[in-house]
Amino acid sequence: MGETTKRILSAAVLVAGYLFMIFYRDFYYLQTLILLAIAGVIGLTEFYRLADRGQDGRPFKGTGIFFFLLILLLYYFRFVASQNKFEQPLLFQQYLKVFVPSFDAVTLAFVLLFIASFVLQILRRPLDGAIFSVSSTVLGVVYASLPLGHLLLLLGMNEGIYYVFLVSVATFLTDVGGYFGGRWFGRNPAGLAISPKKTWEGYVSGIIVAIASVFLLNFLWERSTGVRPLVGGAEVFLVTLILSIVGVIGDLLESAMKRDAKVKDSGNLIPGHGGVLDRADALLLTVPILYFYLQIKAALGFPV
Repeated sequence: MGETTKRILSAAVLVAGYLFMIFYRDFYYLQTLILLAIAGVIGLTEFYRLADRGQDGRPFKGTGIFFFLLILLLYYFRFVASQNKFEQPLLFQQYLKVFVPSFDAVTLAFVLLFIASFVLQILRRPLDGAIFSVSSTVLGVVYASLPLGHLLLLLGMNEGIYYVFLVSVATFLTDVGGYFGGRWFGRNPAGLAISPKKTWEGYVSGIIVAIASVFLLNFLWERSTGVRPLVGGAEVFLVTLILSIVGVIGDLLESAMKRDAKVKDSGNLIPGHGGVLDRADALLLTVPILYFYLQIKAALGFPV
């Protein structure tokens, strides 16, 4: 089987799982929580593998995974509390009263993660590499939990499914447009040592393809649902441009980590695509950026 065929088949499976995750509403979106937890644990494991420096410092993998799952669960509580698509179980409502009102529970979890990492370093390892061990443990949880948690919050908004489509289309089509634009039109290297094959033509092509794709998404969304998207007109250019640039930064960020670890891919789980981080690197930054863009928009009095 050729590499291109592998990439297409793998992408088809990923898209099917992604659609199931955001559309299936029964059982309180538990399938969404489970799929995000599985993907997050795999991605976090890949990150910790990249960050392992042996005697010079290595992340506390088990501790990081435990706190990642805890923080994702806290975001899931907030997500369920924001829903009006189903009635919340009576017992569950008692938990929501504790965890939902603010970000305090998530902040507390990060504080406990920081303390636990330092305590483990003091008790179980030599002080050499302490800063690297603790910082990489915490950074891995931040890198995995905040984007996936905000994906749940984005999905929980009134037009959540549309916004998930928006960020997905803008992010992935920037990558696709940049890849083919670079291959077909690339002449001028962008001059980035971390990714020397990337060209300015590729980056510009990615942004143009992403903007055109979001306009197409809006057209198809309105035709199929009868509801006009709340991100339209000139705002499409602004939002897609922001997401495209942030997506490129996310891709370069993961490339920097792989270059530092001296590996080509973060993993080999997905045939033709590498690891989970290789596929989700840009989305890990664009999701929270779109979420907070919408929060600022709402605070200024615009409908979201």
